[in-house]
Amino acid sequence: MKTKSRIAFIVLILLTLLCMFLPIASFEDNTAASIAADVEKQQGRVESEQAKLDRYVKGGKDQATLDKQKTKIEKEQAKLDDLLAKQEELLSADAASGLSYSLLPGRLPDGIEIDMQVVNQNGGVYPTGFTSYYACVYLAAALLVISLALLLAGGGKLVSKCFTFSSFANLAAVILLAYAVLRLHGIPVKLPYSNAIMNPWVVVPLLVLPTAALFVNITAMPNTKRSMIYVLCVFLCALSLLPFWIMMVNATRNSQQIQSSVSLIPSSFLSYNWKVLADKNFDVLLGFKNSAIIAFGSTILSVYFSALTAYGLTVYKFKGAKFLYSVILAIIMIPGQVTGTGFYMFMYRLGWTNSYLPLIIPAIAAASTVFFFKQYLEANFQISLVEAARIDGAGEFYIYNKIIMPIMVPAMATMGIMAVIASWNNYLTPLMLLSDPKMKTLPMMVKELRGDIYRTEYGSIYLGLTMTALPLVIVYFCFSKYIIAGVAVGGVKE
Repeated sequence: MKTKSRIAFIVLILLTLLCMFLPIASFEDNTAASIAADVEKQQGRVESEQAKLDRYVKGGKDQATLDKQKTKIEKEQAKLDDLLAKQEELLSADAASGLSYSLLPGRLPDGIEIDMQVVNQNGGVYPTGFTSYYACVYLAAALLVISLALLLAGGGKLVSKCFTFSSFANLAAVILLAYAVLRLHGIPVKLPYSNAIMNPWVVVPLLVLPTAALFVNITAMPNTKRSMIYVLCVFLCALSLLPFWIMMVNATRNSQQIQSSVSLIPSSFLSYNWKVLADKNFDVLLGFKNSAIIAFGSTILSVYFSALTAYGLTVYKFKGAKFLYSVILAIIMIPGQVTGTGFYMFMYRLGWTNSYLPLIIPAIAAASTVFFFKQYLEANFQISLVEAARIDGAGEFYIYNKIIMPIMVPAMATMGIMAVIASWNNYLTPLMLLSDPKMKTLPMMVKELRGDIYRTEYGSIYLGLTMTALPLVIVYFCFSKYIIAGVAVGGVKE
Protein backbone atom coordinates (compact mmCIF):
# COMPACT_ATOMS: atom_id res chain seq x y z
CA MET A 1 0.00 0.00 0.00
CA LYS A 2 1.24 3.48 -0.82
CA THR A 3 2.36 5.73 2.03
CA LYS A 4 -0.31 8.36 1.37
CA SER A 5 -3.10 5.81 1.43
CA ARG A 6 -1.74 4.23 4.60
CA ILE A 7 -1.56 7.61 6.36
CA ALA A 8 -5.08 8.53 5.23
CA PHE A 9 -6.40 5.21 6.54
CA ILE A 10 -4.70 5.66 9.93
CA VAL A 11 -6.02 9.22 10.32
CA LEU A 12 -9.59 8.20 9.43
CA ILE A 13 -9.63 5.28 11.87
CA LEU A 14 -8.21 7.41 14.71
CA LEU A 15 -10.81 10.11 14.06
CA THR A 16 -13.55 7.45 14.17
CA LEU A 17 -12.31 6.22 17.54
CA LEU A 18 -12.25 9.81 18.78
CA CYS A 19 -15.88 10.32 17.66
CA MET A 20 -16.93 7.35 19.78
CA PHE A 21 -15.95 9.36 22.90
CA LEU A 22 -17.95 12.43 21.84
CA PRO A 23 -21.61 12.97 22.89
CA ILE A 24 -23.60 11.23 20.20
CA ALA A 25 -27.07 11.74 21.71
CA SER A 26 -28.87 13.71 24.39
CA PHE A 27 -31.94 12.97 26.48
CA GLU A 28 -33.83 16.19 27.15
CA ASP A 29 -35.50 16.80 30.51
CA ASN A 30 -39.21 17.23 29.81
CA THR A 31 -40.21 18.03 33.42
CA ALA A 32 -40.77 21.73 32.75
CA ALA A 33 -42.69 21.01 29.57
CA SER A 34 -44.80 18.42 31.38
CA ILE A 35 -45.65 20.89 34.18
CA ALA A 36 -46.45 23.59 31.61
CA ALA A 37 -48.93 21.23 29.99
CA ASP A 38 -50.46 20.47 33.42
CA VAL A 39 -50.71 24.21 34.17
CA GLU A 40 -52.53 24.84 30.92
CA LYS A 41 -54.91 21.95 31.60
CA GLN A 42 -55.59 23.18 35.16
CA GLN A 43 -56.26 26.71 33.94
CA GLY A 44 -58.89 25.27 31.63
CA ARG A 45 -60.55 23.52 34.56
CA VAL A 46 -60.63 26.74 36.64
CA GLU A 47 -62.12 28.69 33.74
CA SER A 48 -64.69 25.95 33.17
CA GLU A 49 -65.80 25.99 36.83
CA GLN A 50 -65.94 29.81 36.80
CA ALA A 51 -68.13 29.75 33.70
CA LYS A 52 -70.42 27.25 35.43
CA LEU A 53 -70.70 29.63 38.43
CA ASP A 54 -71.63 32.51 36.12
CA ARG A 55 -74.40 30.39 34.61
CA TYR A 56 -75.69 29.56 38.10
CA VAL A 57 -75.82 33.26 39.01
CA LYS A 58 -77.71 34.16 35.85
CA GLY A 59 -80.06 31.25 36.34
CA GLY A 60 -80.92 32.38 39.90
CA LYS A 61 -79.66 29.30 41.73
CA ASP A 62 -79.98 29.19 45.53
CA GLN A 63 -77.13 30.37 47.76
CA ALA A 64 -76.17 26.84 48.87
CA THR A 65 -75.50 25.78 45.28
CA LEU A 66 -73.49 28.93 44.62
CA ASP A 67 -71.38 28.41 47.78
CA LYS A 68 -70.71 24.81 46.78
CA GLN A 69 -69.55 25.91 43.32
CA LYS A 70 -67.32 28.63 44.81
CA THR A 71 -65.68 26.00 47.05
CA LYS A 72 -64.99 23.83 44.01
CA ILE A 73 -63.41 26.82 42.22
CA GLU A 74 -61.18 27.51 45.21
CA LYS A 75 -59.92 23.91 45.21
CA GLU A 76 -59.13 24.00 41.50
CA GLN A 77 -57.41 27.39 41.96
CA ALA A 78 -55.31 25.95 44.80
CA LYS A 79 -54.12 23.14 42.53
CA LEU A 80 -53.27 25.69 39.86
CA ASP A 81 -51.28 27.76 42.36
CA ASP A 82 -49.28 24.68 43.39
CA LEU A 83 -48.42 23.88 39.76
CA LEU A 84 -47.41 27.50 39.12
CA ALA A 85 -45.16 27.40 42.17
CA LYS A 86 -43.47 24.21 40.95
CA GLN A 87 -43.00 25.72 37.49
CA GLU A 88 -41.42 28.86 38.96
CA GLU A 89 -39.17 26.75 41.16
CA LEU A 90 -37.91 24.78 38.16
CA LEU A 91 -37.25 27.93 36.18
CA SER A 92 -35.37 29.57 39.06
CA ALA A 93 -33.33 26.43 39.77
CA ASP A 94 -31.82 26.57 36.26
CA ALA A 95 -31.70 22.80 36.08
CA ALA A 96 -29.75 20.97 33.37
CA SER A 97 -31.63 20.72 30.11
CA GLY A 98 -30.82 17.04 29.68
CA LEU A 99 -28.32 14.21 29.81
CA SER A 100 -25.72 13.41 27.15
CA TYR A 101 -24.45 10.00 26.08
CA SER A 102 -21.33 8.79 24.26
CA LEU A 103 -20.79 5.35 22.75
CA LEU A 104 -17.69 5.00 24.90
CA PRO A 105 -17.23 4.28 27.76
CA GLY A 106 -20.63 2.72 27.08
CA ARG A 107 -23.11 3.36 29.84
CA LEU A 108 -26.46 5.13 29.63
CA PRO A 109 -26.80 8.10 32.01
CA ASP A 110 -28.33 7.49 35.43
CA GLY A 111 -32.02 8.26 35.45
CA ILE A 112 -32.70 6.90 31.95
CA GLU A 113 -35.32 4.16 32.07
CA ILE A 114 -37.04 2.19 29.32
CA ASP A 115 -40.73 2.89 28.82
CA MET A 116 -42.08 -0.65 29.20
CA GLN A 117 -45.55 0.45 28.13
CA VAL A 118 -44.23 1.23 24.65
CA VAL A 119 -42.31 -2.06 24.62
CA ASN A 120 -45.39 -4.09 25.54
CA GLN A 121 -47.62 -2.27 23.04
CA ASN A 122 -45.25 -3.16 20.20
CA GLY A 123 -44.99 -6.83 21.07
CA GLY A 124 -41.46 -6.73 22.46
CA VAL A 125 -39.89 -5.19 19.36
CA TYR A 126 -37.63 -3.02 21.50
CA PRO A 127 -34.91 -4.93 23.38
CA THR A 128 -34.86 -4.28 27.12
CA GLY A 129 -31.35 -5.49 27.92
CA PHE A 130 -28.34 -3.36 27.05
CA THR A 131 -25.57 -5.87 27.75
CA SER A 132 -25.54 -6.98 24.12
CA TYR A 133 -25.71 -3.35 23.00
CA TYR A 134 -22.65 -2.39 25.04
CA ALA A 135 -20.88 -5.50 23.76
CA CYS A 136 -21.69 -4.44 20.20
CA VAL A 137 -20.21 -0.97 20.77
CA TYR A 138 -17.02 -2.32 22.34
CA LEU A 139 -16.70 -4.92 19.60
CA ALA A 140 -16.93 -2.18 16.96
CA ALA A 141 -14.16 -0.23 18.73
CA ALA A 142 -12.04 -3.38 19.00
CA LEU A 143 -12.50 -4.11 15.28
CA LEU A 144 -11.36 -0.60 14.41
CA VAL A 145 -8.24 -1.09 16.53
CA ILE A 146 -7.63 -4.50 14.95
CA SER A 147 -8.08 -2.99 11.50
CA LEU A 148 -5.50 -0.34 12.32
CA ALA A 149 -3.09 -2.91 13.79
CA LEU A 150 -3.35 -5.17 10.74
CA LEU A 151 -2.64 -2.26 8.44
CA LEU A 152 0.47 -1.38 10.44
CA ALA A 153 1.51 -5.05 10.45
CA GLY A 154 1.53 -4.98 6.66
CA GLY A 155 4.23 -2.36 6.79
CA GLY A 156 5.45 -0.88 3.55
CA LYS A 157 4.60 -3.92 1.43
CA LEU A 158 2.70 -3.31 -1.77
CA VAL A 159 0.61 -6.45 -1.32
CA SER A 160 -0.18 -8.19 1.96
CA LYS A 161 -2.97 -10.35 3.36
CA CYS A 162 -2.96 -8.06 6.40
CA PHE A 163 -4.47 -5.29 4.26
CA THR A 164 -7.33 -7.58 3.18
CA PHE A 165 -8.03 -8.73 6.75
CA SER A 166 -7.88 -5.09 7.82
CA SER A 167 -10.64 -4.23 5.34
CA PHE A 168 -12.81 -7.09 6.64
CA ALA A 169 -12.43 -5.83 10.22
CA ASN A 170 -13.21 -2.30 9.04
CA LEU A 171 -16.34 -3.44 7.20
CA ALA A 172 -17.62 -5.34 10.26
CA ALA A 173 -17.00 -2.26 12.43
CA VAL A 174 -19.01 -0.04 10.05
CA ILE A 175 -21.97 -2.46 10.21
CA LEU A 176 -21.85 -2.63 14.02
CA LEU A 177 -21.61 1.16 14.34
CA ALA A 178 -24.64 1.62 12.07
CA TYR A 179 -26.56 -0.91 14.17
CA ALA A 180 -25.56 0.85 17.40
CA VAL A 181 -26.73 4.24 16.12
CA LEU A 182 -30.07 2.90 14.85
CA ARG A 183 -30.75 0.98 18.05
CA LEU A 184 -29.89 3.96 20.26
CA HIS A 185 -32.28 6.13 18.24
CA GLY A 186 -35.09 3.59 18.78
CA ILE A 187 -34.87 3.26 22.57
CA PRO A 188 -38.23 4.26 24.14
CA VAL A 189 -37.28 6.37 27.17
CA LYS A 190 -39.56 6.87 30.15
CA LEU A 191 -40.54 10.37 31.30
CA PRO A 192 -39.36 12.87 32.42
CA TYR A 193 -36.65 12.36 29.75
CA SER A 194 -37.30 12.27 26.02
CA ASN A 195 -36.07 9.69 23.53
CA ALA A 196 -32.51 10.00 22.30
CA ILE A 197 -31.92 13.11 20.18
CA MET A 198 -29.04 12.26 17.87
CA ASN A 199 -26.23 14.74 17.33
CA PRO A 200 -25.65 14.88 13.55
CA TRP A 201 -22.21 16.46 14.03
CA VAL A 202 -21.10 13.21 15.64
CA VAL A 203 -23.31 10.63 13.92
CA VAL A 204 -22.32 11.62 10.37
CA PRO A 205 -18.54 11.51 10.96
CA LEU A 206 -18.91 8.31 12.98
CA LEU A 207 -20.38 6.55 9.94
CA VAL A 208 -18.65 8.41 7.12
CA LEU A 209 -15.06 8.24 8.43
CA PRO A 210 -14.75 4.42 8.70
CA THR A 211 -16.57 4.06 5.37
CA ALA A 212 -14.04 6.42 3.79
CA ALA A 213 -11.21 4.41 5.38
CA LEU A 214 -12.65 1.24 3.87
CA PHE A 215 -12.86 2.95 0.47
CA VAL A 216 -9.21 4.02 0.74
CA ASN A 217 -8.15 0.47 1.55
CA ILE A 218 -10.18 -1.04 -1.28
CA THR A 219 -9.04 1.41 -3.96
CA ALA A 220 -5.38 1.14 -2.94
CA MET A 221 -5.27 -2.68 -3.01
CA PRO A 222 -6.56 -4.75 -6.00
CA ASN A 223 -6.64 -7.92 -3.87
CA THR A 224 -8.80 -6.19 -1.28
CA LYS A 225 -11.15 -4.95 -3.98
CA ARG A 226 -11.53 -8.49 -5.31
CA SER A 227 -12.18 -9.83 -1.82
CA MET A 228 -14.86 -7.20 -1.20
CA ILE A 229 -16.56 -8.19 -4.46
CA TYR A 230 -16.62 -11.80 -3.28
CA VAL A 231 -18.09 -10.71 0.04
CA LEU A 232 -20.80 -8.72 -1.75
CA CYS A 233 -21.64 -11.67 -4.00
CA VAL A 234 -21.87 -14.03 -1.02
CA PHE A 235 -24.09 -11.55 0.78
CA LEU A 236 -26.43 -11.17 -2.21
CA CYS A 237 -26.53 -14.95 -2.63
CA ALA A 238 -27.46 -15.43 1.03
CA LEU A 239 -30.05 -12.67 0.74
CA SER A 240 -31.68 -14.34 -2.26
CA LEU A 241 -31.75 -17.75 -0.56
CA LEU A 242 -33.09 -16.41 2.74
CA PRO A 243 -36.81 -16.35 1.71
CA PHE A 244 -36.62 -19.97 0.53
CA TRP A 245 -34.94 -21.04 3.75
CA ILE A 246 -37.54 -19.24 5.88
CA MET A 247 -40.30 -20.93 3.86
CA MET A 248 -38.79 -24.37 4.49
CA VAL A 249 -38.25 -23.60 8.18
CA ASN A 250 -41.86 -22.44 8.55
CA ALA A 251 -42.95 -25.76 7.08
CA THR A 252 -41.59 -27.36 10.27
CA ARG A 253 -43.31 -24.91 12.67
CA ASN A 254 -46.88 -24.54 13.91
CA SER A 255 -49.18 -21.55 13.43
CA GLN A 256 -48.46 -20.04 16.84
CA GLN A 257 -44.71 -20.04 16.27
CA ILE A 258 -45.06 -18.55 12.79
CA GLN A 259 -47.31 -15.73 13.99
CA SER A 260 -45.15 -14.91 17.03
CA SER A 261 -41.72 -14.47 15.43
CA VAL A 262 -39.38 -15.25 12.55
CA SER A 263 -36.92 -18.10 13.03
CA LEU A 264 -34.06 -19.56 10.99
CA ILE A 265 -33.95 -22.77 13.02
CA PRO A 266 -36.27 -25.66 12.05
CA SER A 267 -38.84 -26.84 14.57
CA SER A 268 -40.44 -30.25 15.22
CA PHE A 269 -43.94 -29.90 13.72
CA LEU A 270 -43.20 -31.30 10.26
CA SER A 271 -45.11 -34.53 10.87
CA TYR A 272 -48.03 -32.57 12.34
CA ASN A 273 -48.20 -30.27 9.30
CA TRP A 274 -48.09 -33.30 7.01
CA LYS A 275 -50.97 -34.86 8.95
CA VAL A 276 -52.98 -31.63 8.53
CA LEU A 277 -52.40 -31.80 4.77
CA ALA A 278 -53.54 -35.41 4.70
CA ASP A 279 -56.68 -34.62 6.71
CA LYS A 280 -57.59 -31.86 4.25
CA ASN A 281 -57.37 -34.21 1.25
CA PHE A 282 -54.20 -32.55 -0.04
CA ASP A 283 -53.13 -35.18 -2.59
CA VAL A 284 -49.52 -34.25 -3.35
CA LEU A 285 -48.96 -36.84 -6.08
CA LEU A 286 -52.15 -35.82 -7.90
CA GLY A 287 -51.17 -32.15 -7.70
CA PHE A 288 -47.66 -32.93 -8.98
CA LYS A 289 -49.06 -34.92 -11.89
CA ASN A 290 -51.55 -32.25 -12.95
CA SER A 291 -49.06 -29.38 -12.60
CA ALA A 292 -46.33 -31.33 -14.41
CA ILE A 293 -48.58 -32.17 -17.38
CA ILE A 294 -49.58 -28.52 -17.80
CA ALA A 295 -46.19 -26.94 -17.04
CA PHE A 296 -43.93 -29.20 -19.10
CA GLY A 297 -46.42 -29.64 -21.92
CA SER A 298 -46.90 -25.91 -22.40
CA THR A 299 -43.16 -25.26 -21.98
CA ILE A 300 -42.16 -27.69 -24.71
CA LEU A 301 -44.64 -26.21 -27.16
CA SER A 302 -43.79 -22.64 -26.21
CA VAL A 303 -40.03 -23.04 -26.51
CA TYR A 304 -40.02 -25.07 -29.73
CA PHE A 305 -42.54 -23.09 -31.76
CA SER A 306 -41.42 -19.68 -30.43
CA ALA A 307 -37.86 -20.48 -31.47
CA LEU A 308 -39.16 -21.63 -34.85
CA THR A 309 -41.09 -18.36 -35.27
CA ALA A 310 -38.06 -16.28 -34.29
CA TYR A 311 -35.92 -18.26 -36.74
CA GLY A 312 -38.39 -17.60 -39.54
CA LEU A 313 -38.53 -13.87 -38.82
CA THR A 314 -34.73 -13.70 -38.77
CA VAL A 315 -33.86 -15.82 -41.82
CA TYR A 316 -36.75 -15.27 -44.22
CA LYS A 317 -37.00 -11.71 -45.53
CA PHE A 318 -40.58 -11.52 -46.79
CA LYS A 319 -42.93 -8.61 -47.27
CA GLY A 320 -44.70 -7.65 -44.05
CA ALA A 321 -42.12 -9.28 -41.75
CA LYS A 322 -41.47 -6.04 -39.87
CA PHE A 323 -45.19 -5.37 -39.47
CA LEU A 324 -45.75 -8.91 -38.17
CA TYR A 325 -42.92 -8.47 -35.67
CA SER A 326 -44.46 -5.18 -34.54
CA VAL A 327 -47.77 -6.96 -33.93
CA ILE A 328 -45.94 -9.52 -31.78
CA LEU A 329 -44.38 -6.72 -29.74
CA ALA A 330 -47.79 -5.09 -29.32
CA ILE A 331 -49.25 -8.34 -27.99
CA ILE A 332 -46.62 -8.32 -25.21
CA MET A 333 -48.13 -5.08 -23.89
CA ILE A 334 -51.62 -6.56 -23.43
CA PRO A 335 -52.10 -7.94 -19.88
CA GLY A 336 -53.43 -11.48 -19.67
CA GLN A 337 -56.18 -10.42 -17.23
CA VAL A 338 -57.75 -8.24 -19.95
CA THR A 339 -58.32 -11.21 -22.27
CA GLY A 340 -59.30 -13.64 -19.47
CA THR A 341 -63.08 -13.41 -19.93
CA GLY A 342 -62.96 -13.70 -23.72
CA PHE A 343 -60.50 -16.61 -23.48
CA TYR A 344 -62.81 -18.48 -21.10
CA MET A 345 -65.86 -17.95 -23.33
CA PHE A 346 -63.89 -19.14 -26.36
CA MET A 347 -62.76 -22.31 -24.56
CA TYR A 348 -66.29 -22.88 -23.26
CA ARG A 349 -67.76 -22.79 -26.77
CA LEU A 350 -65.07 -25.20 -27.94
CA GLY A 351 -65.96 -27.54 -25.07
CA TRP A 352 -62.43 -27.40 -23.67
CA THR A 353 -63.33 -26.61 -20.06
CA ASN A 354 -62.18 -29.23 -17.53
CA SER A 355 -59.41 -30.12 -19.95
CA TYR A 356 -55.64 -29.60 -20.06
CA LEU A 357 -55.76 -28.50 -23.70
CA PRO A 358 -56.56 -24.78 -23.12
CA LEU A 359 -53.67 -24.62 -20.64
CA ILE A 360 -51.17 -26.24 -23.04
CA ILE A 361 -52.08 -25.48 -26.68
CA PRO A 362 -52.23 -21.64 -26.43
CA ALA A 363 -48.63 -21.66 -25.17
CA ILE A 364 -47.54 -22.10 -28.79
CA ALA A 365 -48.19 -18.38 -29.31
CA ALA A 366 -45.85 -16.86 -26.70
CA ALA A 367 -45.05 -13.33 -27.90
CA SER A 368 -42.46 -12.50 -25.24
CA THR A 369 -40.59 -15.76 -25.91
CA VAL A 370 -40.50 -15.01 -29.64
CA PHE A 371 -39.07 -11.57 -28.91
CA PHE A 372 -36.33 -13.02 -26.68
CA PHE A 373 -35.34 -15.68 -29.23
CA LYS A 374 -35.22 -13.17 -32.08
CA GLN A 375 -32.93 -10.88 -30.12
CA TYR A 376 -30.72 -13.85 -29.29
CA LEU A 377 -30.49 -14.94 -32.93
CA GLU A 378 -29.65 -11.43 -34.12
CA ALA A 379 -26.71 -11.36 -31.72
CA ASN A 380 -25.39 -14.95 -32.07
CA PHE A 381 -26.53 -16.30 -35.43
CA GLN A 382 -24.72 -16.31 -38.79
CA ILE A 383 -26.86 -16.61 -41.93
CA SER A 384 -23.91 -18.31 -43.67
CA LEU A 385 -24.66 -21.47 -41.64
CA VAL A 386 -28.06 -21.75 -43.29
CA GLU A 387 -26.66 -20.96 -46.74
CA ALA A 388 -23.96 -23.61 -46.41
CA ALA A 389 -26.51 -26.20 -45.28
CA ARG A 390 -28.77 -25.39 -48.23
CA ILE A 391 -25.87 -25.83 -50.64
CA ASP A 392 -25.26 -29.28 -49.12
CA GLY A 393 -28.91 -30.15 -49.81
CA ALA A 394 -30.34 -29.94 -46.29
CA GLY A 395 -34.03 -29.24 -45.89
CA GLU A 396 -35.42 -26.29 -43.91
CA PHE A 397 -36.68 -28.32 -40.93
CA TYR A 398 -33.46 -30.33 -40.90
CA ILE A 399 -31.47 -27.08 -40.75
CA TYR A 400 -33.61 -25.80 -37.91
CA ASN A 401 -33.58 -29.01 -35.86
CA LYS A 402 -29.94 -30.01 -36.37
CA ILE A 403 -28.10 -26.69 -36.77
CA ILE A 404 -30.12 -23.83 -35.32
CA MET A 405 -31.50 -25.48 -32.19
CA PRO A 406 -28.06 -26.46 -30.81
CA ILE A 407 -27.01 -22.82 -31.16
CA MET A 408 -30.11 -21.71 -29.25
CA VAL A 409 -29.70 -24.14 -26.34
CA PRO A 410 -28.68 -21.44 -23.78
CA ALA A 411 -31.62 -19.22 -24.80
CA MET A 412 -34.05 -22.14 -24.87
CA ALA A 413 -32.91 -23.27 -21.42
CA THR A 414 -33.43 -19.76 -20.08
CA MET A 415 -36.90 -19.34 -21.51
CA GLY A 416 -37.75 -22.93 -20.63
CA ILE A 417 -37.07 -22.24 -16.96
CA MET A 418 -39.14 -19.05 -17.12
CA ALA A 419 -42.01 -20.84 -18.88
CA VAL A 420 -42.03 -23.72 -16.38
CA ILE A 421 -42.08 -21.31 -13.43
CA ALA A 422 -44.87 -19.20 -14.94
CA SER A 423 -47.02 -22.20 -15.85
CA TRP A 424 -46.36 -24.07 -12.59
CA ASN A 425 -47.31 -21.04 -10.46
CA ASN A 426 -50.29 -20.08 -12.62
CA TYR A 427 -53.39 -19.98 -10.45
CA LEU A 428 -55.99 -17.80 -12.17
CA THR A 429 -56.31 -19.57 -15.53
CA PRO A 430 -56.62 -23.12 -14.11
CA LEU A 431 -59.11 -21.76 -11.56
CA MET A 432 -61.31 -20.46 -14.40
CA LEU A 433 -61.15 -23.60 -16.53
CA LEU A 434 -60.81 -26.54 -14.12
CA SER A 435 -63.62 -27.44 -11.73
CA ASP A 436 -62.97 -31.18 -11.51
CA PRO A 437 -61.21 -31.92 -8.16
CA LYS A 438 -59.09 -34.59 -9.84
CA MET A 439 -57.60 -32.00 -12.23
CA LYS A 440 -56.57 -29.35 -9.68
CA THR A 441 -52.99 -28.11 -9.75
CA LEU A 442 -50.74 -27.61 -6.71
CA PRO A 443 -51.33 -23.82 -6.45
CA MET A 444 -55.09 -24.45 -6.40
CA MET A 445 -54.68 -27.05 -3.65
CA VAL A 446 -52.48 -24.75 -1.54
CA LYS A 447 -55.01 -21.94 -1.89
CA GLU A 448 -57.78 -24.19 -0.56
CA LEU A 449 -55.78 -24.76 2.64
CA ARG A 450 -56.78 -21.27 3.75
CA GLY A 451 -60.48 -22.12 3.47
CA ASP A 452 -60.81 -23.37 7.05
CA ILE A 453 -63.24 -21.01 8.83
CA TYR A 454 -62.14 -22.08 12.30
CA ARG A 455 -58.37 -21.93 12.19
CA THR A 456 -55.75 -21.38 9.51
CA GLU A 457 -52.84 -23.80 9.80
CA TYR A 458 -49.99 -21.70 8.46
CA GLY A 459 -47.49 -24.50 8.98
CA SER A 460 -49.35 -26.78 6.58
CA ILE A 461 -49.64 -23.91 4.08
CA TYR A 462 -45.88 -23.38 4.15
CA LEU A 463 -45.35 -27.12 3.76
CA GLY A 464 -47.59 -27.08 0.70
CA LEU A 465 -45.71 -24.07 -0.70
CA THR A 466 -42.39 -25.83 -0.11
CA MET A 467 -43.52 -28.89 -2.03
CA THR A 468 -44.84 -26.62 -4.77
CA ALA A 469 -41.53 -24.77 -5.12
CA LEU A 470 -39.29 -27.86 -4.86
CA PRO A 471 -39.75 -29.02 -8.50
CA LEU A 472 -38.94 -25.51 -9.73
CA VAL A 473 -35.67 -25.54 -7.80
CA ILE A 474 -34.80 -28.93 -9.29
CA VAL A 475 -35.56 -27.71 -12.81
CA TYR A 476 -33.40 -24.63 -12.31
CA PHE A 477 -30.39 -26.60 -11.08
CA CYS A 478 -30.73 -29.06 -13.95
CA PHE A 479 -30.74 -26.38 -16.65
CA SER A 480 -28.69 -23.59 -15.10
CA LYS A 481 -25.48 -24.87 -16.73
CA TYR A 482 -27.00 -24.17 -20.13
CA ILE A 483 -27.77 -20.58 -19.16
CA ILE A 484 -24.14 -19.79 -18.41
CA ALA A 485 -22.86 -21.73 -21.42
CA GLY A 486 -21.13 -19.88 -24.21
CA VAL A 487 -23.54 -17.90 -26.35
CA ALA A 488 -21.36 -18.12 -29.44
CA VAL A 489 -21.72 -21.89 -29.85
CA GLY A 490 -21.52 -22.79 -33.52
CA GLY A 491 -20.59 -19.28 -34.64
CA VAL A 492 -18.35 -18.82 -37.68
CA LYS A 493 -16.27 -15.96 -38.95
CA GLU A 494 -17.11 -14.29 -42.23
